[in-house]
Amino acid sequence: MTPLAPEPILRAALYVVHVAAYTTRNWTYADGWPRQQVYDLWEALHEVPDLITRWRPDAERELLMYFDEYDRKWPAPRLREMYQQHQEHGGPA
Repeated sequence: MTPLAPEPILRAALYVVHVAAYTTRNWTYADGWPRQQVYDLWEALHEVPDLITRWRPDAERELLMYFDEYDRKWPAPRLREMYQQHQEHGGPA
């Protein structure tokens, strides 16, 4: 059986997915939200569940690569910042 990510990483990564879920849900109420941003956000996040459930030594580097790719394109939400703050402090960024 492949190990799960360590608990602080698991909680922080799931928090980022949670924020992305309610953020994109809220975007559906706003007129003119860029579809490309929604796509890019979920392109960055769709691998998160697989990574955290099949943890390996280089998985966090891959996770951060996805977050950084989105963060370079869009000003918010800041995925890496949310992840790191939640991991360090155990709460919302």
